[in-house]
Order: sequence, then C-alpha cells, then structure tokens
Amino acid sequence: MGKKDASANRSQPLEQYRKQIGKQDWKKSKKEIRSMKSRSEYSNEYTPQVIVLWIGAIILVCSSGYMLLFWYLGAASLENLSDPPPV
Repeated sequence: MGKKDASANRSQPLEQYRKQIGKQDWKKSKKEIRSMKSRSEYSNEYTPQVIVLWIGAIILVCSSGYMLLFWYLGAASLENLSDPPPV
C-alpha cells in the first residue's frame, strides 16, 4: 500500500498540468466558436426584408432622379411651347 500512495502523490502535479492545458484549450475553442458564430451572423445579414428594403431604396432614388430630370427638362420645353410660333 505504501507504493500506491507514493505513486499517487507524484502524478498529481502532472494531472493538474494536463487539466490546466485542457481548460486553456477549452477557452480557445470557445473563442473560436464565438468568432465562427459572429462570422455566420455577418454572412446571414441579407434577409429578405433587407433585400426588399435595398431594392425599394434604389427604386426611390432612381424615380426621384427621373422626376427631377423630367421637371427641369420639361419646364424648358414647355416654355418653348407657350410662345406662339411665328407665322
């Protein structure tokens, strides 16, 4: 029985060292898991609602640009039409 107790005391620091390494690896893997989750959330950012919102914004900008051009160019052409043509 004396040998059994003596061998248990000698291997205890080694087991503690292994446990510490295991804890550090677990902490690293947790960080990696968090980073992978954040990357996947970033890549899944394009939901249908966001896509519809972007398309609506693009349509709004294009239509407002068209209306401004129509207004400016239409006003110039209407001025020319309001003058009676020379006979």
